[in-house]
Amino acid sequence: MFKLNKSKIVFILLFLFLIIIANFNFLYNRFVYLMYDKSSLKIHSHFLNCQINTVVSEPSNKVYIKTVVKNSNGKVMPGAKVEITIEEGLGEILTLSRTTNKYGELLSVYIPPESHEINPLNPLIVTIKSKIKDTDIYSSLSFKLIPVPVVFVHGYQESSMVFDNMNEFLVSKGFTTLSVDFDSTKGVVFASNELKKFLKEKKSEFLKEGILVNKFTLISHSLGGLVSRYYTSSEDYLEHENVYKMIFLSVPHSGSHIASIGKNYFNDRSIKDLVPDSPLFSTTFSNMINEGLNSSIQVGNIYSQYDEVVTLESAGLDEWNIKTEIFSVEENKFTMDNLLDGSILEAPNHKGILNNKKVFERIHQMLKEKLDYPVDKKKEILRPF
Repeated sequence: MFKLNKSKIVFILLFLFLIIIANFNFLYNRFVYLMYDKSSLKIHSHFLNCQINTVVSEPSNKVYIKTVVKNSNGKVMPGAKVEITIEEGLGEILTLSRTTNKYGELLSVYIPPESHEINPLNPLIVTIKSKIKDTDIYSSLSFKLIPVPVVFVHGYQESSMVFDNMNEFLVSKGFTTLSVDFDSTKGVVFASNELKKFLKEKKSEFLKEGILVNKFTLISHSLGGLVSRYYTSSEDYLEHENVYKMIFLSVPHSGSHIASIGKNYFNDRSIKDLVPDSPLFSTTFSNMINEGLNSSIQVGNIYSQYDEVVTLESAGLDEWNIKTEIFSVEENKFTMDNLLDGSILEAPNHKGILNNKKVFERIHQMLKEKLDYPVDKKKEILRPF
């Protein structure tokens, strides 16, 4: 038989007393509010993030809003019923309560739609309305929705200038673009750290301008794709999670055999990383998040036909169930002579993918649509037969 000792009885009585007190305070606040002349109440809404005027449209980029109700004397009004709605625009509003707490406050969260749901050339205006129920008293906040910013990540022996034509095209389509520059000879790990610092700095710079950004889309060429993969598959990335999509352009995902020839002309960390049997491909990627391709990031993969640096096999991401799209950029100029004299490293097809209008148009489309996610290899392994 269950017995209660004195200490248990005291605990239960104390617990019940606290519940009664809490309910009493709630009922008292509600009574005061119901009896109050609501026509004299004031309501104000503020962004908790900071003062923002623009929000990048993607669901992780949440906007936190605090709504406060006060009486005509400036005192907070607990127990006030508040209706919060999206009066204009797209997205979703979440609130834990429809009634102000003892501080007269109510917290809500606005969740933006996916980036592809808005038109880059015609940014969407969102208006959040907070209204005291059964009155005409309200406060509103408005901001602009824009697409996820694009960051260009260049390849080996290149700089951000290699993206000039693509940059001009995407800017004309309404996208905000940025380019990271790094010493491409210092290896994938070095460049990954540079990319990490760049994204963090740009996020802060946007915020100073009143633009709330949480994630970026990376468009990466050649070695830059390995840099993007390394960063987003590292443990460091779990702290930031600031990449929305990755679009790869002729990336040697399994290394480049031309790198072995390149070692005769360049002797640096990056050319060593690019060799197919380098530690980067033999062990490093396989020990990273999802074996080197983060399954939480949408991915697009484009390859230049007759690429002199990257084979189709190396450019593929079949093991993650990501389709490779092939574009004809230039004629096949691969010969034994230019292989032996090193002129193959000029790579007109490999670099030409960055100056091809059809490729530009496909990238534009990728930015405006939902892309595939890499298969989660751990789930595949654990899946029952």
